[in-house]
Amino acid sequence: MRNWPRICLPLLFLSLVSVALSPAIQPKVAQPSWSVKMTVEVRGEYKVDTRQVKYAGAYAFAFLWTGTMEKDDEDYLLVHNSCTLTKWEIEEKADSAGSLHILTADEFPDRPELKVNYILKMEGGLHFNFAVEGFDVPKNVSSESFYLCFPASQENRAQWAGIDYNLFVKKGSNKIAMDEARIQRGSAEKIFSWTWSHQAWVQKQEQVVFQSNNHEAKVKIEITPR
Repeated sequence: MRNWPRICLPLLFLSLVSVALSPAIQPKVAQPSWSVKMTVEVRGEYKVDTRQVKYAGAYAFAFLWTGTMEKDDEDYLLVHNSCTLTKWEIEEKADSAGSLHILTADEFPDRPELKVNYILKMEGGLHFNFAVEGFDVPKNVSSESFYLCFPASQENRAQWAGIDYNLFVKKGSNKIAMDEARIQRGSAEKIFSWTWSHQAWVQKQEQVVFQSNNHEAKVKIEITPR
């Protein structure tokens, strides 16, 4: 009985070492992460023509969005940090029998809103899913309003008021994708731009109304390792 501690102590020491080296309790290796900055710049105009009144609007706005991107096994997580409407200008004119009424940004109850949803790994690229939410125009008193479409990324597949946004991209591309291999090597940035246009004659009660909506968009993505 007196020799019992001498026999068991080495066994106890080996058991503690085994537990300490067990893979199940090793510290988890941190996944790579990046800082992401997105700027969205838009300029456009819209028109509504009825028998009695002609409406014409012109606008310009810009957003700055920031967040982080984290590796999640084979995928990526996009985490929101901040989103600021850095520029907002709009003017709408209503011309009725020579009488002109003008609304400016201070008199508009609505503003565009940028929604950045997620990032999708696909075909060797990281595709951003986002859309700028619009609102109904004209804001001058009218019963002939329609939804003012603002930019959306190709991955978003936005459809507003029955309009498939991607079908009316006239020049350039709204496919917002960064090369995965490139960001693995360090900082990366890329600029995307496109023009969008939609026109339609719409039957409204006893008259046909002309609606037009077009804009130019520029998106810049900057990704920096953290």
